[in-house]
Amino acid sequence: MIKLLIIADDYTGSLDTGVQFSRKGVSVRVLTQDQLSFHSPGHEGYDALGCDVLVIDTESRHIPPREARQRVKNAASEAMRHGVAYFYKKTDSALRGNIGAELAGLLDAGDIESKSTNCLTFVPAFPKSRRVTVGGVQYIDGVKVAESVFAEDPFSPVKFSSVADIVHLQTDTPTENVTRDAYEKAGAAADAKIIRILDAESMEDIERAGALLKRGGNLHFLAGCAGFAEILPDLLELPKSDLTFEKRGGSILVISGSVNPITLDQISEGTKYGFSTFTLSLPQKLDTSYPDSDACGLFVGAVKKEMEERGRVIIRTVQARKEVPLTESCAREKGIPERELPRRIADNMGTIAARILEETRVDYLAVFGGDTLHSVLSKMRCEGVCPLTEVSSGVVAAKTFSKDQPDHSCIVITKSGGLGERDVLRSINDFVSENAPSP
Repeated sequence: MIKLLIIADDYTGSLDTGVQFSRKGVSVRVLTQDQLSFHSPGHEGYDALGCDVLVIDTESRHIPPREARQRVKNAASEAMRHGVAYFYKKTDSALRGNIGAELAGLLDAGDIESKSTNCLTFVPAFPKSRRVTVGGVQYIDGVKVAESVFAEDPFSPVKFSSVADIVHLQTDTPTENVTRDAYEKAGAAADAKIIRILDAESMEDIERAGALLKRGGNLHFLAGCAGFAEILPDLLELPKSDLTFEKRGGSILVISGSVNPITLDQISEGTKYGFSTFTLSLPQKLDTSYPDSDACGLFVGAVKKEMEERGRVIIRTVQARKEVPLTESCAREKGIPERELPRRIADNMGTIAARILEETRVDYLAVFGGDTLHSVLSKMRCEGVCPLTEVSSGVVAAKTFSKDQPDHSCIVITKSGGLGERDVLRSINDFVSENAPSP
């Protein structure tokens, strides 16, 4: 029976949180809400997923807040009706997306299902990725988040550094900032509905807060990113077993749809590690007819040739950040709404990737960016993902499930656009080499 439901707003976030459980031997399955509906039309189907932790990707980061709130409420309510007792609302560690609306959605579900939990504890820090919360303010590498590169995110810019201010953009649910010297408050019961926002600067802080939450019986409604999730397998005393990792060949295809400067720097490093790079043109990104065109066939052929000769290929949307305004301008000329642009580009990249996979063998498919990952897996007719292990902090290796296309069940390596070290492609390259079959 599923013991914990994690609700994430994108696919990469689903995996970088789900892997915190699988790497400790806890059985995990990651599904979108559409995939969950397919797998589990009733109580038996829901339980037949055969995992202790279920992660649902609501794909709600770039949709209107009211709709995001409803998706979270629906997912949590369904799980409550099936007897799930613990809930974790996974949030972006840079606080992008519909943070307030989705936290409120989880509390809404508790109201509907007559749960007595009034308090949701939110720990947004991710110390291993140098993201900490001090005095209720979120910092990225020592810089307030609203002054970091995430303030310039083209699709979900962060305009405030106070976590409470970000939450209150979308909900009037009261909040309370809890400093490190006042963690005892986190373990106390709440008389009225409230979101408690906990400071944390290290994993030791998070572990101490978790112990007090457990002592006070306040583990049922939690929120945060992969940092807080790391301690939950032990905190919730989830069952564990040995998980095996299948060794395979060493070819790597990287699909990068992120325009975050962090990812752009990582991709620019790729040539040092033997990767050949293709940058998509405006028609390749924006024209819905391109993926089925003869021109796309020629492009796929060129990628196939590089894969066969070098075994290392990167396909990216832009070479530099300055190209983003040009893409946006071209989209406006074509009448593509601004809100539609991320999905349009992701859909084209997903279809192009699927065509490449049909033409050539790929052992490891690395995908950077949550929208891109969702599209790629959808075009592969993926019916769920099982996270296996962390390549490095925030970078996850996972196995896909696809009944229709079993030959496409390559290992997927994923990361959010804003995570990972500059030499992340070296880490991926080393991981693939270390896990190659013995000669």
